[in-house]
Amino acid sequence: MVDIHRGYSTAGEGQVDTIWALVWHFNGYGKVDRVINLSGDQHQMDTFVWANFALKPLPDRLGAVPQ
Repeated sequence: MVDIHRGYSTAGEGQVDTIWALVWHFNGYGKVDRVINLSGDQHQMDTFVWANFALKPLPDRLGAVPQ
């Protein structure tokens, strides 16, 4: 199943206004097992996100590796 929708924001620095596609994959039991979110303009989305959300410092953003 595919969901096409418009996503926009003017909060923070800059703005984003793009079309998104959510691609839903269902397992053999009719339950969602994954969803892929695709931006119609990934460059615009990247620019907006990088301007408004800081990465955690290293090594915190790498997280612990499960054993």
